[in-house]
Amino acid sequence: MRAAYHKPYARLLAERGFANLRVRKVPLHGGFTCPNLDGTKARGGCTYCDNRSFSPVAGSRTVPVSRQLAEGSAFMRDHIGADRFIAYFQAFSGTYAPIERLETLYREALAAPSVVGISIGTRPDCVTPATIDLLEELSRGAFVTLELGLQSAFDETLRRINRAHTFDEFAATMDLCAGRGFDLCVHLILGLPGEGPEHYRATALALERWRYQSIKIHPLHVVRGTRLEAEYASGKYVPLTRDEYVSGLADVLERIPATVGVQRFTADAPLNLLVAPAWCRDKNGVLNALNLEFQGRGSRQGSRTRDGAR
Repeated sequence: MRAAYHKPYARLLAERGFANLRVRKVPLHGGFTCPNLDGTKARGGCTYCDNRSFSPVAGSRTVPVSRQLAEGSAFMRDHIGADRFIAYFQAFSGTYAPIERLETLYREALAAPSVVGISIGTRPDCVTPATIDLLEELSRGAFVTLELGLQSAFDETLRRINRAHTFDEFAATMDLCAGRGFDLCVHLILGLPGEGPEHYRATALALERWRYQSIKIHPLHVVRGTRLEAEYASGKYVPLTRDEYVSGLADVLERIPATVGVQRFTADAPLNLLVAPAWCRDKNGVLNALNLEFQGRGSRQGSRTRDGAR
């Protein structure tokens, strides 16, 4: 059965001339940190976050980007037959540095053999007008995606998880990026403490005012050594069941335009770091459950947007 959500990341690349090539991301560590880690805005980082849980290069802070790219692309070429690569500044906040350093790092990555673009994960409060101008300049010759972590449109939730930014800051950054030549990806998390289906739906609807090309969504999962683990151990936080997550995910996707690519619909952590829930490791199970949920509803991605309302 055809998936009931949109997956056009390949299409986005095809529009830039890479239709017949196998393109894969190479995770990089650019030596960044975050303003809610270094004390600029807060200490300790997000309550759920350990970069090792989602970035395989989180410990590569001192390794030059060119070497990380060479090793990562060689591995992907040998093991999965990748032809071209996107340099993915994944660890920590990939725009949290002086603009001169950012330009040096991004151009170094784009100069590497077989690299056709860059993807930069960051926080909305770590993006300046100078950053936007630089990304637009780079996008004239390469595929460029800026990935903004929102997680929730509710400031109360953002405070509770120690994000140390607001929805208004996210909105201001999205406004800055409007009409520029690079792609935008928005990152959401379902199952944050204190949230339920009404929060997920409201967050999805809050994105209606902007045009963006892709989205990443995943369930909140408990990682060892985080403050969330302590909340889980004390019973203050209970992870979503798979059925709860799939229902919330369908709610969100129904309110996301059908033109938006879904880069991620679930995520987990390495076995040595993941505490709960165990079901999030079964990606095929989540995908099958999502398709069955859409089938039961008679809906699909975008069916409850303004253009797709039934």
